[in-house]
Amino acid sequence: MAEITPLKRTAIIVRDMPRSLSFYKDALGMTVWSEGRAGEEIPALYELLGMPPCNTHWVILRSTDSDWGMVGLFELSDPVPDDDRHPNIDRVNRGETCLVFECLDIEAIHRQARELGLTVLCPPTLLELPQQGTVSREMTLRDPNGVLVNFIQRM
Repeated sequence: MAEITPLKRTAIIVRDMPRSLSFYKDALGMTVWSEGRAGEEIPALYELLGMPPCNTHWVILRSTDSDWGMVGLFELSDPVPDDDRHPNIDRVNRGETCLVFECLDIEAIHRQARELGLTVLCPPTLLELPQQGTVSREMTLRDPNGVLVNFIQRM
């Protein structure tokens, strides 16, 4: 059996880098760990993406001083990848991935998500799990790229 580390990073192929950064930096308070641009000079990057060489802008964000559990945003252009939107934006779809974050102020995130015009699948809702002895408020939304994001505020 292969031994692996905890999740290092989630990478998202984004449609609109400024709008994505507005959500992850401004609404969630994440900070830039690394940022760059590339063209044809990094062929391995495009092999990893399964794309022909294209212009790429990437921003890797983190929420603490750790380089684990980061979010990588990758905007590709010239050529642009096919638009593979999920068929239903107001509910989950088979095969989707969901980013999960703990937060201190779920209402603030909910307000900012509404200001950005994001789809909120479930507003802040009380979730009690008696068998685990936990009570939290949780919310699920779609980020500017349609990615499911869940927030947990422990009570």
